[in-house]
Amino acid sequence: MVTAIGASERRHPKALIGTALVGTVIAVAIALSGCVAGPAAPVPTPTASRSTPTPTPTPTADPELVPGGTAGQNRPFVELIIGRLVASNPQPASLEIVDTLVAGGFDRATMQVSEDTTRVGSRADSILFSILIEGQCLLGQVADGAVATSLGDVLGTGRCLVGRTVSLD
Repeated sequence: MVTAIGASERRHPKALIGTALVGTVIAVAIALSGCVAGPAAPVPTPTASRSTPTPTPTPTADPELVPGGTAGQNRPFVELIIGRLVASNPQPASLEIVDTLVAGGFDRATMQVSEDTTRVGSRADSILFSILIEGQCLLGQVADGAVATSLGDVLGTGRCLVGRTVSLD
């Protein structure tokens, strides 16, 4: 039996093309989804017939003061002792830094340290310190709960730091 299609049941030719196009895109997507590479299969690793012992790391000793050594030789020790100070007190006072260095074996007369407060009485963002060792400056900075060091040349003044420093006398 043949039935007539009413005006409301007729589809526009462009709508039929759009429906066919969507169907084609879906079919292609489904077909291509099987082509995507999945995770690679694990490759077995050959195992030795004998077990090989894993080497145990040798603990390294803490750096120590090198009496009569250079600034470079003593730098790791300064980083260690000031690092420990900062670990226990993230914002040490200037004189605490000096006292820690003196307790570590350095001569107070060879040191300089910046003030821990500003001219208006606020806490300084960082404290600079130096130790003059064998004609070279071991420079340090304590800021934000950390210590950083570097080596530098002695200034024309015979000192290591420029600017206002704390009297250590």
